[in-house]
Amino acid sequence: FQAEDGIRDDLVTGVQTCALPISAVSVFPLLVTVHALAATVWTGGHLVLDLGVLPSALRAQSAAQIRAFEEVFEPLGLTALAIQVLTGLWMGWIYLPGFQGLFNPANPIGMLVGVKLLLLAATAALALHARLRLIPNLTDANFSGLAWHIRGITALAIAFVVVGALIDRKSTRLNSSHQIISYAVFCLKK
Repeated sequence: FQAEDGIRDDLVTGVQTCALPISAVSVFPLLVTVHALAATVWTGGHLVLDLGVLPSALRAQSAAQIRAFEEVFEPLGLTALAIQVLTGLWMGWIYLPGFQGLFNPANPIGMLVGVKLLLLAATAALALHARLRLIPNLTDANFSGLAWHIRGITALAIAFVVVGALIDRKSTRLNSSHQIISYAVFCLKK
């Protein structure tokens, strides 16, 4: 039989075992993992662009280097960003059902999720401006304006990571992965 505390007694052998409660099985750890992998692609790609490709392109005054990188990275990067948006909204809904408490100073999670949404809006604005205004007219003579966009998007990507790292530390609730670990430790002590 299984008691309410999750400890199962085997009536035949008399051995106690632990069973994870159904409520501990959750999609949240998967969301965090997929979100982090997509953030790695997005942020890492922009760091490579900003710190690797851009300085070389500026020295050579070659917009072609930027175009070549963007041609390869853009489909992967935009897919990673879309995955981050979907998983981020889903996790936000888990943390803030109905997004209640969003931007509420009394709710640290609501504030941090709100900041991430503002970062997303700023990223979208810069990306759209670059895609619609700068990149179509990009030449070797005028690509310094795009350089500032690249630096801005990279700074926003880093800010996303930093704010995301703060969310779990500010949480007043245990997410399911913490519950699973706590339960496993409890079972090991038995």
